[in-house]
Amino acid sequence: MTSPDIAPAMAPESLWLEQAYRVRFDEATPDGLVKTSALMGYVGDVAWLHSEVLGFPRAWYRERGLAWVVRAIDVALAEPIHDGDELRVSTRIAGFRRVMCRRQSELRAVDGTRTGDVSVDWAMTDGRAPIRIPADFTSIPGIDLAPFSPTRVDLPPSPEGTVERPLVPRLRELDPQGHVNNAIYLDWMDEAVAASSGADAVRAAARRYRLEYLRSAGPGAALTSTAWRDGAGWAWRLADDVGDLVRGRLDHPGETPRAER
Repeated sequence: MTSPDIAPAMAPESLWLEQAYRVRFDEATPDGLVKTSALMGYVGDVAWLHSEVLGFPRAWYRERGLAWVVRAIDVALAEPIHDGDELRVSTRIAGFRRVMCRRQSELRAVDGTRTGDVSVDWAMTDGRAPIRIPADFTSIPGIDLAPFSPTRVDLPPSPEGTVERPLVPRLRELDPQGHVNNAIYLDWMDEAVAASSGADAVRAAARRYRLEYLRSAGPGAALTSTAWRDGAGWAWRLADDVGDLVRGRLDHPGETPRAER
């Protein structure tokens, strides 16, 4: 929820935007710590606010039949964030590919302490397939046009004996496009890891998530959620009878992550 008494703060060139958010009671877990999905909600909201500042409100997308979808996230958290805490969440565009754009966000406490960093890879779509990003975006004066390597998460096959837990998306977990909201997958991942003896891992103050979204899930989908210990971290897979929809990893500073293939 946006703090009503704090207006968005912009850099003069409007290429960066910061917004204040207060962690609501319903956005925290029983231990009083913010849900990771709530943080991604803030990151998504400030990205929309910035799109409006740059001249691309929701109506602009509707008129052209275009939308952004999340293809991958990289979330590195450094400090605990509690119910009632106020966060300053920033966003900026940090590069382009033909059909993709990367945004970088910083999470800071009101005293300036950096509590996290988030990278989100967005793809532009016309509702049927990814399409080339219109020049309206890449021609913005001063915009960062640097290329980037998309975040990928490669996983080995699930170990024999790993428990597959059934999942069916609920109505409140869907976004306006009728798909499971990208932040919800973090809740599902945390639940799967915690149920696989990783409860301490999902509540550690310092932790890093990487998720790659391959396909979207809709209402009534029959899904399986699988998590297992993999090297120094945790692996997570969400699949249906066709194959993987989302692949994720959870690692911690000081531990050596499993090498990506």
